[in-house]
Amino acid sequence: MQSEIVESVQHAVTPGSCEDMYYPGKENSELQCFPSVLNNRFYVALPSLNGGGTSTVIFNPDQGLSDIVLTLQLPSAVAGAPSSYLNWAINTGWGYQCIDTLAVRIGGSSLYYFSGDQLLNDILSDCEDDRKKQAVFALGGAPCLQQSDFAGTNLSAYVYVKMPWNSISALQKTLPLCTDLLTQPIQILVTFKPFSAWFFPLSNGATAALPSNRPDAFANASCNFKQTNLNDAGHLLARRENMNEKALTWPLRYFTQTVFRTTVAAVAGQDVQINLTGFRAGSLKYITLWACKASDFAGGNQYNWVPISNARLSVNGLVYYDSRSGSNQLWALCDRITPAAVDNTVLADGGAGLATATSVSSQWTVVPFSQVEQAQAFENELSLGLSIMNSVVNLVVQLPTTDSYVISASYHYAASLMFSRGTAEYVF
Repeated sequence: MQSEIVESVQHAVTPGSCEDMYYPGKENSELQCFPSVLNNRFYVALPSLNGGGTSTVIFNPDQGLSDIVLTLQLPSAVAGAPSSYLNWAINTGWGYQCIDTLAVRIGGSSLYYFSGDQLLNDILSDCEDDRKKQAVFALGGAPCLQQSDFAGTNLSAYVYVKMPWNSISALQKTLPLCTDLLTQPIQILVTFKPFSAWFFPLSNGATAALPSNRPDAFANASCNFKQTNLNDAGHLLARRENMNEKALTWPLRYFTQTVFRTTVAAVAGQDVQINLTGFRAGSLKYITLWACKASDFAGGNQYNWVPISNARLSVNGLVYYDSRSGSNQLWALCDRITPAAVDNTVLADGGAGLATATSVSSQWTVVPFSQVEQAQAFENELSLGLSIMNSVVNLVVQLPTTDSYVISASYHYAASLMFSRGTAEYVF
């Protein structure tokens, strides 16, 4: 009797629908309306393998497009040749370090650019746990501390190509992009940095001159696409509806604006004032911040993201985020599954052609404006944030040492893709 009374009271005061949690049924089951099959059999070789070169990768309209993997391979070491690697080293994640920018155009949409470190930050932030985060970072390229390390699998790097429509997350997997609604291809532009911008030079113990025997081009580079194909092509939307008169809205998990950077001169223990610019019209969900010493940013340690403390962000004078004494890491865990950090190493010249690697924690700061939801797979949730428009956005931070730092800020917006008339465009 008592349990029945409690049940009656709780059901009376709790809003919600009745769902069977014992027997399977339509209340707790979901069916796939249009059966499909996955494949990743398509490879496209990048035409330009040189450092500083740009390649255009074309994906012609077909069906669902989701994950893309870029495979990079350094040339094998040849004694006395330009690729002998003597007195050179590379750090973990060099596959992301070598990317200057990635750009994408979906059909006839606008063209947007993303930097290599910006892509890596989004990818690591999307990972569901620390083990996956570390594995993704490690697969981005193994460290080579001396000439003999440049061999075997160490010569290859596997880079997840983060685009506005996809995510490396398996728990919050996005729907495949419906390219069957396009009449123009998807274009991805990959621009590499010069090799000198991410290789780490070492002393041979006899001269201070930089060595000249590192490569300036990859041996191989290719993109591999994962597709979702419907078993019955008659279920394709373009065959069931007149898409010249109708439109389909494809919600994005978020859209990342081209990274904002500025260089500041910091004094240990003192505030640094930064005016953030480059915002667009739309609803800003969150900002990601990371800082790197200017000397590291120009070389093989560009992912040595140092801790930011006492971060305070205000919009038109109103403070929206305040993390004192390094509390930003705990604040990030309030809304996210994993810490805003990844285990990394910092290279230093150990002399005689050998680099030393010191373990560090590369950290970033997340400034939220919208309610963060951990959506289920294939579930679209729209959570709006703050409209910046022409507002004045001020950032105050403290950095660990007196030095010159490069501060990077990545703006993440609520957005969708609108498909109609054989093309697509972003809606913010």
